[in-house]
Amino acid sequence: MKKFFTLVAGLLLVCGAANAQKEWTSVIVNGNMEGEADPMWSSFWCHDWREGVEFDPASGQQYDPSNVTETSPGQFQGFAEIVEDPANPANHVARVIIRSKAEADEAGNPTTDTANNKPDWAEWDSQFFIYATDPIPEGKEIRMTLKVKGEKAGTFQTQAHYTPGDYNFYQLFGDCSYGTEWSTIQVEATVDGNHTQEANGKFFQSVAFNLSTMQDGNVIYFDDVRLEIRDPEGASEFTGWFNMLRHGTESKDRLAGTNFTTFTGRDGIDNIDEPCPVVADPLDGKPALTVGAVGYNGYKRTAMKDEDGNYIIGDDGQVQYEVSENMDVYITQQGDTLGSLDDWRTQFFVTSNHKFVQGETLKVRFSARADKPQSVETQVHRNPGDYVHYVGIGTFNLTEEWQQFETETTFDGSQKGGWTIAFNCNRLKTEDSNLYFRFDEFSFNAPQVKEDERVLDSEEIILPVPEPDGDDAHGVVDFTNCIAVLECTDYQNLMNDDHMKLPVNDNGDLSTTQQAFTGVFMDENGYLVDDSKLLFAVEEGSTVDATDFVVSNFGDSFEGKSINTKLYFTYNGWNYLFNTKFVPASEYSGVTTVEQTKHDDGAVYDLQGRRVQQVAKGLYIMNGKKYIVK
Repeated sequence: MKKFFTLVAGLLLVCGAANAQKEWTSVIVNGNMEGEADPMWSSFWCHDWREGVEFDPASGQQYDPSNVTETSPGQFQGFAEIVEDPANPANHVARVIIRSKAEADEAGNPTTDTANNKPDWAEWDSQFFIYATDPIPEGKEIRMTLKVKGEKAGTFQTQAHYTPGDYNFYQLFGDCSYGTEWSTIQVEATVDGNHTQEANGKFFQSVAFNLSTMQDGNVIYFDDVRLEIRDPEGASEFTGWFNMLRHGTESKDRLAGTNFTTFTGRDGIDNIDEPCPVVADPLDGKPALTVGAVGYNGYKRTAMKDEDGNYIIGDDGQVQYEVSENMDVYITQQGDTLGSLDDWRTQFFVTSNHKFVQGETLKVRFSARADKPQSVETQVHRNPGDYVHYVGIGTFNLTEEWQQFETETTFDGSQKGGWTIAFNCNRLKTEDSNLYFRFDEFSFNAPQVKEDERVLDSEEIILPVPEPDGDDAHGVVDFTNCIAVLECTDYQNLMNDDHMKLPVNDNGDLSTTQQAFTGVFMDENGYLVDDSKLLFAVEEGSTVDATDFVVSNFGDSFEGKSINTKLYFTYNGWNYLFNTKFVPASEYSGVTTVEQTKHDDGAVYDLQGRRVQQVAKGLYIMNGKKYIVK
């Protein structure tokens, strides 16, 4: 592929501490697609399949004549075509034409790998590129904002390239979704070594969109493109600690996205991770977390499993073990003799959902003691057992008496990316020494703990979308678990604009949201819009038992479509997440189906629309009405 790009010497975007870029700086020319742009500095390049475009060596525009047939256009490679917006001739946009798989097959050059028997459709068959004015080095934060729409709704992938077509890395911002009306996408990333490929002398300078994610072709339009960079922000100005442990020692929180409770013990050489038990301390009788050390000349514990390979759980709710006595060496399941046991053979973990960031500070406050005096070192892990770095928050000397410890640790580059502190508890190599912990605090600077890191639990819900201009559709959602998890007794307070929120798009980012109690409008792809499309609101008179969400449709038919988004509630800084799916009312299996079909046969249905044979306590639907069984 022939390309003509010019770099201006001396503008390489590398900044030292003295002139760090703290504000977003644009690296794009002519992002609004208006006016005359010097083609040597055009920020937009494409590979598409237009027909009848002449080859122009001066501007680098070209097409491959070997791809042209009577029925298929040739692939054009050059600066993106600027056209009038079909919906607004006064506005100019970049247009990219994507061929279908049928056109590729008919042209005799399908995007298949027949030599390796891989007839997969290539997402990169048609591409759109955003080209920065200068190479962007590793470590920069990068933000892309643009408007996009297509003749058909779809998604595109984003990659890091050197110049357009010079591939560096398959991933940059992730996948982006678009609809048939203009929607705004804003995504951020941090440039790392994968994107820059400095070892090969290639820097990151171009964002590539792989547009052929569908096999039936499309035409996609882009406008108001911004690509901005800045240096990473340091630690936020202190505004107070956020404690990740709601209940300290007796916390039972199970953070969404992790397989572990707040406290996890590993006190057997078979490395079985399990929630750390809370017991009455033999010294003072008060609750404490306990971890048992493993003796060098002691025993080996083996978790017991049933015939199906499932762990056997005892009446105490804990995994049951078989014990082998007089083990003077550690023997793995493969029979390898490893000799003496390591200090980390028994570990105790305190974990959160917040990833450690270079330059931020963790404050830990706890009490601890041991049956025998010993020192305890700490490490940084991701999930418990997923080691990151041998330096954690320090070494603590435990005695037989309770001691209070408090430490503040500022993370460096080798510790970033973890979210768990591991305590190595097997210094003595003796099985008759238990360690006891009581935790009060595991805190970070409050602004650094993101909304999605504060999610305590989540569940799936489905809501119906009616036909255009038809009667509103109603979806009943049970809030029992949400209220219990958030520990909120004031239901009406929870159901207001301060606590009920909806992300601005469906990429899962909870940092930018719309308060949702009074209702929000969204398009058929789940993006918020100002025009009247789908209106999602709360029915007045909803009770603590269940809330009636109302959906109105002022747009097109929703048959065959669905929206995946997220609705969440925040209380005392903690979040509860509803993974929400909007479907046509005809496909909805909840209360709307019961109301529309007017089941009057006396049958009883649960809130998911399933017929119930035996009724227990709870909320049910019968003859189109809600009933509570107490």
